[in-house]
Amino acid sequence: MPNNHKLRRFRKIAARKQQHRCHYCDAPMWTKNAWAFAEQHGLRLEDCVHFQCTAEHVIARRDGGAEVRNIVAACRHCNLTRHETENPLPADVYRDLIRKDVTELRWLTTALLRSANAGA
Repeated sequence: MPNNHKLRRFRKIAARKQQHRCHYCDAPMWTKNAWAFAEQHGLRLEDCVHFQCTAEHVIARRDGGAEVRNIVAACRHCNLTRHETENPLPADVYRDLIRKDVTELRWLTTALLRSANAGA
């Protein structure tokens, strides 16, 4: 069982290195204050859950992924979407697919940010 304190520390380090942007979709993420994030980005509070910063194991723990050097920061949407299937795609393959969807404006986080900016 992972140590939650240790996992939070790795998530914080990864988020700082990534300038609080998702490893997969490059969307901005929040860690402590969803209200401020919603206000800053013109989002509804209920949409902000998708942008919550999570610790993502590049190699899943069930596949032998360790804690050290195996953690990146990912938005909740990307993290959960990657692990919806029984056999998640490798992180690099998943990232390439997501970046393509982002470019084509077909990824949820991109669509939410775009519609928020259009309404501003």
